Amino acid sequence: MIPRKHIRRIGQAITSRVKLGRLADDHFNPPIMCVVGAGRNRPNLPSYGESVNEPRHESQQPGHLRVRIAELPQSVRRLEEQRDLLRRRRRRHLLIMGVSVSILVHLGLMLYLNFVRRAVPPGPGVQPVSIEFAVLSEQELTQLADFAFEDVTPQIISTFDDLPDDDPMSELDIDAPMASLEISAAGSIPTLGGSGAGEGGVEALGGGAAGTTFFGVRSRGTRFAYIVDVSGSMGHDRKIDIAMRELARSIETLPDYASFYIVLFSSNIAAPPIQRGWTRARESTISSLIRWLNTVDPGGGTRPEPAFLQVFSLADRPDVIFFLTDGEIPQGTAGMVGALNSRGKRVAINTIAFGDPASQDQLKDIARRSGGVYRFVESDQW
Repeated sequence: MIPRKHIRRIGQAITSRVKLGRLADDHFNPPIMCVVGAGRNRPNLPSYGESVNEPRHESQQPGHLRVRIAELPQSVRRLEEQRDLLRRRRRRHLLIMGVSVSILVHLGLMLYLNFVRRAVPPGPGVQPVSIEFAVLSEQELTQLADFAFEDVTPQIISTFDDLPDDDPMSELDIDAPMASLEISAAGSIPTLGGSGAGEGGVEALGGGAAGTTFFGVRSRGTRFAYIVDVSGSMGHDRKIDIAMRELARSIETLPDYASFYIVLFSSNIAAPPIQRGWTRARESTISSLIRWLNTVDPGGGTRPEPAFLQVFSLADRPDVIFFLTDGEIPQGTAGMVGALNSRGKRVAINTIAFGDPASQDQLKDIARRSGGVYRFVESDQW
């Protein structure tokens, strides 16, 4: 006879087995084997091959599981969508938070800098200085330095043009010593000055030191032309060596922004090989020029007219012309030079009689009409 407690345990085991087999086949129904005893008190147990009668709701659980399994992919998709939505929301919240923090930090810095600036006590401080630069060419700079003289030059020159023919200057002794009064110049303005100390022996009253000098005559400008006699008479008393040395020295003292033009004359004219129009006074150019001047030999007659024609035919007129000769120039040279000079901007022509005053009248006339300077120079003084 089987005790009741055993029968109850067997029933509980069967029920647990059925619950664990929810994923199995609907017909899964494990057999229960038991020993059936005889007697009228034996329990009413199912025979072999029969299934245990369970409540109706438990028999329906396997079908319910199939429905839940079919809905599982949709649930997974919903969960993934919710996860993506949460990620986007979190990213949006982080971006808004970062922008807000950045705005707050910048506002704080602006307020701090504003307070620091206001905290500084006011004072006079340093007043702003305005500096203006004017870009001028080299020629304009030189003309600016000579601006004060331009307005008075025509009046002074006209005064000399109105002098009577019996000019007292023509009555001066041509053999007078250098201490005698003579016309000197600073730029192209004729003034009375002495032959006192100074570069070259001539110092103009109130004249500036800009420009250059040639045999003591000082002039200003940016373009200097030299017309120098190299006729046969220049070979006496080493005059050719003195003239070439003084010509080289005069060009060496020119500023590097100035230009020069050289014409040597005798029966013909000659110019340095390196010269192509106006030549800048650069160190390398001057060195080549000096080497060429050392090779010049005197010879021929005294014909300065072609040299003046060449100088006045330049596209840009010179500011100053230095004209040196040691002999008698042809009659009418002064008139020809005056006519050339009157065709454009007047050029100051400084005339120098070197060792021989034979042409002093024409040289003085050329200098007077142009506003230049005449000077007589003894060759043994150089």
